[in-house]
Amino acid sequence: MPLPEVEDLIALQELDQRIATLEAAARAIPPLIQELESRLQASRSAREAAREVHAQLEKTRRLKEGELKQVEEQAKEKQARLWEIRKNEEYSAVLKEIELLKAKRSALEEEILLLFDQIEEATRTVAAREGDLRERETEFARLRGAKEVELTRLQQEVAEFTGQRAGQARRIDAGLLQSYSRLLKSRGGLAVVPAKDGSCSGCFVALTPQAQTEVRKGEVLMTCANCQRILYWKG
Repeated sequence: MPLPEVEDLIALQELDQRIATLEAAARAIPPLIQELESRLQASRSAREAAREVHAQLEKTRRLKEGELKQVEEQAKEKQARLWEIRKNEEYSAVLKEIELLKAKRSALEEEILLLFDQIEEATRTVAAREGDLRERETEFARLRGAKEVELTRLQQEVAEFTGQRAGQARRIDAGLLQSYSRLLKSRGGLAVVPAKDGSCSGCFVALTPQAQTEVRKGEVLMTCANCQRILYWKG
């Protein structure tokens, strides 16, 4: 059996390990919520980008339709002038202008038709992005709520175990507690370890036969000659 003070240290270490695990879990939650917020913002940005594309296409369509109207009015005016022209040279020039306007009208009509197709596709994209955003918002609200509840629970457990730790620490000699705390920090959260198979289970260095005997007896406080961790016998 370990010495009573070592048993107290083992109990303290179990509390410290439990607290460290809970604190690590609690620290992981805010970055996770931040990542969820980043995903949500990315969905909002994608939705806004799709809306902007749609709005620009609509604006271009209106401009092209206005331009088409102007070309059609110009063509009508030129067509009406033909009845007033008496000179063949001038008549030919106006006919040429009318043909150019017809060609421009045809090109504009093609552009407008293409814009209608693009607008239809952009409308579908906006709907898809809005659907994605709604899903992200629902997911974010659900996960954030769950994680906030979990964080509160973890913080409460940390407070509870921290209180227990304070009580346990008062049972231990101040000098021994100081040594334990130093080891806990320098040895990766493991200050008290059992001797196992003739070795320190903290650094796995073999113990001398004398050290093994002393640890097994449990009459004096033993430490590993290599890593200085406090040793105890675990049958």
